[in-house]
Amino acid sequence: MDSIAWEFGPILFGGSVALMLSGIVAVQCIIFFKLYPDEARIKTAMVAGVWALDLAQSSFILSSLFHFFIVHFGDATALGYIPWSIALTILLTAMQTCVVHLFYVHKIYRSSGTCWWITIPIAFFACLRLLAAILATAYMFHFGAWEPFLEAPYPRARLSPFTSFLFTAGLSLSAGTDAIITACLCYYLRKIRKLSSSSVMKCVFDTLTLYTLENGLLTCLTTVAALVFWLVLPRTMLALSLHFVIGKLYPNSLLVLLNTRKELREMHSGDQGIHFGPSDHLANYYTDFPHRAPLTTTSREPLLTLAPVYGYRPTFKMHHPPVEIKVQRTVVQRGSAEISEASFDLRRPYRPPRSLREDSFFRWPALP
Repeated sequence: MDSIAWEFGPILFGGSVALMLSGIVAVQCIIFFKLYPDEARIKTAMVAGVWALDLAQSSFILSSLFHFFIVHFGDATALGYIPWSIALTILLTAMQTCVVHLFYVHKIYRSSGTCWWITIPIAFFACLRLLAAILATAYMFHFGAWEPFLEAPYPRARLSPFTSFLFTAGLSLSAGTDAIITACLCYYLRKIRKLSSSSVMKCVFDTLTLYTLENGLLTCLTTVAALVFWLVLPRTMLALSLHFVIGKLYPNSLLVLLNTRKELREMHSGDQGIHFGPSDHLANYYTDFPHRAPLTTTSREPLLTLAPVYGYRPTFKMHHPPVEIKVQRTVVQRGSAEISEASFDLRRPYRPPRSLREDSFFRWPALP
């Protein structure tokens, strides 16, 4: 009984946690579509695609639980075979991981000022992780058992060392890519923060840094735990149970970052002014917050015109209606004295009175 519980328990626990996180993904997607109905099509399509992959993975997890706990109830030998649903969950997890990694690569590319030598290696590692998962899924369909993926030689598998390395390589690449992305994002966020002298903007960047650390460390540590279980306890289902959970953490990390933009914009709207020095790193910021233009330059002098700053072009034009003032003089003769009165008319252009011109001489006769 203890051996059956130890073997079947991780699958049940991991599947239950994964399905719970799948519900959170659904809620996050609904919030995204409600908060940003006019979002760019590419981001809307990305969120819809991630949601579809998550739903497909959840259905395959349910199918695998049905296979182990209904079809082969109490049969411990069934754990040695790989059902088709388990193989597809491995592939869908890798696809979701690749989409999220490429999204963060794009963020790093914009924050670094189009620095290709940083973003290209990260994108290469993300695609290499997907390739390892595709090969692992193909071998899982081919062999249909876990034995060829273990370290011991398998009679039917001539590529036993290579197949056993696929899972290790995939999890290692995933954890390493998470660590690199988290470090790069935190570095550029802290670098942009130093350019701001506004306390509100510093709070915004601190919040973004905290979100980045939480999301990156959570996915990275979970992947490292799955890798450790795969290397130390390869004949148990602990690594597979954590792999179910990993497939739900990546969509949640992406959606949390997208849905917190509204909160950060509300924090930004309370700022009375932003004082930034010129830098290419601010192009990413003003793309995410296009509703405010910088009010001052490095010398903190007010900008008199709404010229494009840091790639931002205002979508509105300020209308200045012309105001014309006319001063009409009425002279009332009273003996030898003159009393000048002024009346204002806003319909005609302003013309200064003769007594106020530069070539005039002020002469005020005494009243009788």
